Amino acid sequence: MDALILCGGFATRLEPITLFVPKPLLPIRGRPILDYILENVARNGVNRIVVSTNRKFADQFTYWKTHRENNGLNRQIEMVIEPSMHNGEKFGAIRGIQYAIEKSRFSDALIVIAGDNFYDFDLSALIARFEETKKPTIAVFDIGSIEEAKRFGVVSMKGNRIVDFQEKPESPKSTLISTGIYVFPGKTLAKYKEYLADKNNPDAPGYFLQWLIKRTELEAVVYKGKWFDVGTIETYKKVFDMHL
Repeated sequence: MDALILCGGFATRLEPITLFVPKPLLPIRGRPILDYILENVARNGVNRIVVSTNRKFADQFTYWKTHRENNGLNRQIEMVIEPSMHNGEKFGAIRGIQYAIEKSRFSDALIVIAGDNFYDFDLSALIARFEETKKPTIAVFDIGSIEEAKRFGVVSMKGNRIVDFQEKPESPKSTLISTGIYVFPGKTLAKYKEYLADKNNPDAPGYFLQWLIKRTELEAVVYKGKWFDVGTIETYKKVFDMHL
């Protein structure tokens, strides 16, 4: 299994901080958000770790990468650099995933993680569920609020199977949301190209899942604990001030 960590956005809702520092490299407890993601992935037996970012922040991620590898990380981190320099040129997450699939020549099972995720749970249960079913599998979190759920991809489940997926719905059917952590079998990766060829929304990954569920079965693992999409100043401050 390979891993792709998505760090290609410009995080305009976190400006002015993110005019200078990319969101996945913002510090929490003295370490970049990306460090926590990387360590969680690395201890779950992935073969390759690829970080996808944009040209504006490429030097900062290269510095981070070199520092991590020189401080005992037991494997290399690969980089994919999208050519965008500002938000108006951004690929969007789905097109960014497809770009990374092509550049990194992914063909085996792939775990995809949004680089602004901050969570305290381990991904072993997600990977185990995927290994059992070999179906696309999503890490799901109960956010506990219908109003809050409107900002995310909302999942309805029957057992471990996802029976409905709505991206940012006006009237959510549940409070279970997609965390931006997914595992896909190699055969599903070609679906990204098909999705984009049909002129579908190239941004939020939930739109791809909303499309994919009409074509194949999706599985989910519901996590408890703490999870945050570090997308706003308010959320970042909340996480920054927490004693986790």
